[in-house]
Amino acid sequence: MSLKEYWYIAAESSELGSKPLPRTVLGDRLVLFRGADGRPAALEDRCAHRNIALSEGTVESGTLRCRYHGWRYAGSGSCVSVPALGEGAPLPRRACVRSYPCAEAQGYVWVYPGAGQPPAEPPSFAHKGEPGWTTFTMRNAFAGTVEACLENFLDCPHTVYVHRGWFRTSDPRPLEAVVSRRADSVEAVFQDEPISESVVSRLLFPKGRELKHTDRFLMPAMSRVDYSFGPDRHFIITSWCTPTEDERHCRVYTAITYRFGSVGALVRLFFEPLCRVIIAQDVEVIKAQADNIARFGGPRFTHLDIDLLGPHIAALRAAKARGEAPPEPVTAKPVEIRF
Repeated sequence: MSLKEYWYIAAESSELGSKPLPRTVLGDRLVLFRGADGRPAALEDRCAHRNIALSEGTVESGTLRCRYHGWRYAGSGSCVSVPALGEGAPLPRRACVRSYPCAEAQGYVWVYPGAGQPPAEPPSFAHKGEPGWTTFTMRNAFAGTVEACLENFLDCPHTVYVHRGWFRTSDPRPLEAVVSRRADSVEAVFQDEPISESVVSRLLFPKGRELKHTDRFLMPAMSRVDYSFGPDRHFIITSWCTPTEDERHCRVYTAITYRFGSVGALVRLFFEPLCRVIIAQDVEVIKAQADNIARFGGPRFTHLDIDLLGPHIAALRAAKARGEAPPEPVTAKPVEIRF
């Protein structure tokens, strides 16, 4: 099993309209469109005839017509019409393109680039679309690896410097993070974390309540951050990283889901612009990191225990990429850290 044997987000549902949509997922060039039944379909973005991109064509009656000679393809990848042969003429069996398993859930279109049968369902974004919860989404292109993005999303110390004052300020007090790694996930649970002074905490965090903070990675490419102050005040930041044309580029789909009582929609008016400022800072710093790694011919990282999740994420993904068994589990390892 490789990293291709998973569902990956190819697009948001709202992106898939009346025109074909080109996408690259783990290096595979695809074209997305909706079939006659309204369901999404994904094909290799290359006409079987003269190999022009099918994404340059048109969607007609739930099929995809090539712009060059008018060949039409169903969502299965089978060619259903070759105009030059005439109506009703038999079609050659080789006149087909690869079709990718496709699913639509929670406002996302997922594709499966693997060779075998896909998992029954794609991953889910916790509480997205559920009553009592408010959600807004963001889509960003990162010039960095999946591992770099995931570590960034789950790394607390960088927030003091990259997001200074917006999300967290420096606090020399030590706290304990308990790290656990399983075959397909790793998490850090923070013990007795003090609330840092920041724009986010002043606007959103209730005073006098205990903060429960957990950071999680789930194979192959999902991060989840939970800040909970009880059943009526809970914030979840979930991100999915889809590699695109090469290992240095990925498209990140983020859902901010929160419970804030009856004023959740009003909170969004200032919470969403604030989150967009913060993630734009991460886009910039990941690009700066990737550019400098390229200048030096590759990464030469120094890992410490305070790099709570990054090395574990890299180890889990590397084992899967090589088709090996996951590394040994880590059970409740305490790490002292300061932000």
